Amino acid sequence: MSTSIFSSVHNKQKVILIGDEQNSRQSLQLFLTGQGFDIRSIGDEQKFLDEINSTAYEVAILDCTHSNTDNVALTRYLRTHTPMRIIILSNRLSSHGPVEGYLSGADLYIEKPVDFPVLAAALNSMLERCSESQRFHDTCAIKSFHAWILCKANRELIAPDKTRISLTTKEYLFLSRLANATSDVVTRTDLLDILGYEQNEYGHKRLETLVYRIRRKSRQTEFFPLITHHGCGYSFSTGLIAV
Repeated sequence: MSTSIFSSVHNKQKVILIGDEQNSRQSLQLFLTGQGFDIRSIGDEQKFLDEINSTAYEVAILDCTHSNTDNVALTRYLRTHTPMRIIILSNRLSSHGPVEGYLSGADLYIEKPVDFPVLAAALNSMLERCSESQRFHDTCAIKSFHAWILCKANRELIAPDKTRISLTTKEYLFLSRLANATSDVVTRTDLLDILGYEQNEYGHKRLETLVYRIRRKSRQTEFFPLITHHGCGYSFSTGLIAV
């Protein structure tokens, strides 16, 4: 087994890989695991989407060549709905080139055959930048005594008493919309659109379930200022700073 040449900065940071070639996917996962990365490997697009909506990941590696899954379409989805860094792996015969990959939101586009050590070095560099950003946001949180802090780098909500609340992708998107609101109340219609939920009764129930989960997670704090405006939408009654 190869010995990791990288720092331990990425030990607690999660990476997710989706690939439609099982042997290639398993080989890459085995190599990156041997380099010390915490990597989850998935071969099905729906399972991948379910996973990123329930667990926070720092980086996504997209390696879909032969299935109906489109690397570029998936990149656009991730860029719109998550704060993850994105790496596309693609062969030369792909219908999408590097320009389209980068325009869709990819942070890195690598043509196959992939040089595993080079990919590992690029991944390590990305995670180091994530870690530096996290330290910066932690400093911001320490200096803020009255506001709630919404950290993009590590997808956390930090209360004024320094309680840290881990968020899923959807929970982060919900609170991010409140933090960037230009009006007193963010409407339910607006939130359904941001979250990708249906504009119907089922979508409203999903939104209410999401809010319920956030409130449950926040019970560890003395006071949680999320206000429900029945029949209208939601607001945050105190300062919520997205960093």
